[in-house]
Amino acid sequence: MSSSLSHRQHLANLVDQLSTSVILLDADLHIQNLNQAAQNLLLVSSQQARGIPLEQIVQLEAELLGQFKASLRQGQSFTSREVKIKLAGHPAMVIDLTGTPLDDQQSLVLEIQPLDRFSRLSRGERMHSRRQSSANLVRNLAHEIKNPLGGIRGAAQLLERELENQIDNTQARLELQEYTHVIISEANRLRDLVDRLLGPQRQAHKQHTNIHQVLDKTYKLLAAEAGEEVDLIKDYDPSLPELMLDANQLMQVFLNIGRNALQAVQENNIQAPSIRFQTRAVRRFTIGNHNHRLVCRIRICDNGPGINPELKDEIFFPMVTHRAQGTGLGLSIAQNLVAQHQGLIECDSKPGKTCFNIYIPMERP
Repeated sequence: MSSSLSHRQHLANLVDQLSTSVILLDADLHIQNLNQAAQNLLLVSSQQARGIPLEQIVQLEAELLGQFKASLRQGQSFTSREVKIKLAGHPAMVIDLTGTPLDDQQSLVLEIQPLDRFSRLSRGERMHSRRQSSANLVRNLAHEIKNPLGGIRGAAQLLERELENQIDNTQARLELQEYTHVIISEANRLRDLVDRLLGPQRQAHKQHTNIHQVLDKTYKLLAAEAGEEVDLIKDYDPSLPELMLDANQLMQVFLNIGRNALQAVQENNIQAPSIRFQTRAVRRFTIGNHNHRLVCRIRICDNGPGINPELKDEIFFPMVTHRAQGTGLGLSIAQNLVAQHQGLIECDSKPGKTCFNIYIPMERP
């Protein structure tokens, strides 16, 4: 008997470690148990949900409920693809769902896999591949540009010295040297632009840091730039621990995104313009191919006009911008800096609300 209990406990522990959401229902479709992934998905603990009808927590179509009952009655498994479910007060989500009746036909095991996770993984892999190709192109282009730039700048400096030695007329010499100054100045500007295209060259210097202190510095700088015109809102989770990060690099990320938000609300005559800085802990979040037990989500939202849907998937690439005066480098640099923290930036945008979500793993090395 003790061995049987130990075996069941071992199985329960294994199920609890799965990234797939697993729900155990009784014959009346009341919840009997949830693994950790299901608790995260349904935003309820196993203890709170036990004995409650599933449809009281999740809004399901009548046809799907009928499928659950038929599976129990007939003792046959089923799979439903791209099913929409909804939690009260939250957007609908699309899932793949498999139901398996147990031998006694008095309970049903549901396995749920949210498709948005797979779409994020697929999109992440696709974006990573494109970023790598873009980075290689930029590196090669930078090499081809910087070599002749160095020659142009050196020739202009030599010409400036020759003018000093060869032309006695001071006024004529100064007028000609103005042209050499323009050449040198523009060569320097192009060199700096190429350096920015290449992104940060310094590796992250990480130490234990309070993320809210970094955000507060960003908040103060943006508040000084915004004056009284824009409402800046702080919505922090005070329970977050210190994170291993490079404060200067993360501040540059927040400033790049925050200034974009500020420009969006200021340049489009938004009524009651606002920017919100929010922090939260998120459980079981996948970045790349790694599923993190806990990540910190920093969200910067504005109520501006939103991002052109045609640019939404391109905004993290160099030279992509919807602003006439923009260089299109800020978000590319931000993505690079967050990647050095094994993190991720995602953007959700629609007219009236744009949110950049920065995810930083909370596991300590």
